[in-house]
Amino acid sequence: MAITRAVYTSAENLPEPLWKENQLRWARPSTVPRVDAPADAPPVVILPGFGNATTDYTAPFGNEEAAIATRLAVRGWRPFVVPVERKDWFKVARAIFTRKFWSSQLTTEPGYTWYLERVADTVEQALRETGAAQVVLVGHSAGGWLGRAYLADPRYQHQDGAGGDDAATSAAASNSASAAAATSRPPPGTQGSRPNPRVRAMVTLGTPQRPPPAEKKRDMTGGAQGWVDRSYPGARFAEAGVRYVTVCGRTVRGHREFPRQRKGPRIPEEYAYDSYTEVCGDGEGIEGDCVVPLGSALLPGARHVILDGVYHSMSRIGTFDEESGVVWYGSEDVLDAWLAPLVDELQQEPGPGRARSGNAEVLVARAGAEGQELVA
Repeated sequence: MAITRAVYTSAENLPEPLWKENQLRWARPSTVPRVDAPADAPPVVILPGFGNATTDYTAPFGNEEAAIATRLAVRGWRPFVVPVERKDWFKVARAIFTRKFWSSQLTTEPGYTWYLERVADTVEQALRETGAAQVVLVGHSAGGWLGRAYLADPRYQHQDGAGGDDAATSAAASNSASAAAATSRPPPGTQGSRPNPRVRAMVTLGTPQRPPPAEKKRDMTGGAQGWVDRSYPGARFAEAGVRYVTVCGRTVRGHREFPRQRKGPRIPEEYAYDSYTEVCGDGEGIEGDCVVPLGSALLPGARHVILDGVYHSMSRIGTFDEESGVVWYGSEDVLDAWLAPLVDELQQEPGPGRARSGNAEVLVARAGAEGQELVA
């Protein structure tokens, strides 16, 4: 099998790789250097994905050295992870008891307000502890579209910028000044028209940017995900200076046989088929990171980074407590492949950004017939 050595910047006209059992294997291109943080790099705020906890990014499976936060810190970045416990995701169920959920008309309120409040508090913590004026948001999976929601939500653009609805932050609003500021803020789920000035860049890692077509599958967020994507389509605030980088693996091609011919747990191509069907309404022959399809993860107008052979999560498919044994976006061997485009974006001249067509050329390399590296 040819070893895949690929990092691409466009999903259009991708070279066809040599699939083996509908999977690709990652091998780091020799042209990708280690990427240390520039001297003036903003702190990084990591937004956990749905079902994930803070520890998945600070000490996965009890191993702090293997954490994406540690690997960023070793490179000179200053990481902060939004505090989330796995049980916190049950709060999303608040939305199920509303009529708007069943008609797919929800905003981020009430299911995700708790999460956005914590993002806001973590951003303020990062700015306070580092003295920086802006942060880079790095959203993994659902953390990406929720980061897009925070970016434009006017509720978090007041002077102190913090959340306040969680028990952890309610004490901070006990004095009259804080209470007055809290009551003057827009209600949760208010559509915004400008980006939060605290955010310099938005990076998404394997994020389902939009819900599936209504005629194919139900929006399992009750409309919240669709509302975010309609309210802030594509790289909505690129012209206002926000830099966008969207990253996705091309790793597993979905496939299922009906009726199923094999016994036992789902193999990756079967898991991918089921997951892609939930995310975009189709699974057969669809390519992605084993959880999110490539077509759902790339944000129009953003800088695209496509990584052959990189999986969605640090956990084994279908679990949160077993190590995957494969590379994901936060792996030591993968991290620099998307940090390099991020640094390039951060080093652009301040001011309005540039929307991208998504038709850029191959960024680094692809594998040849015998596995040799072909530099484009």
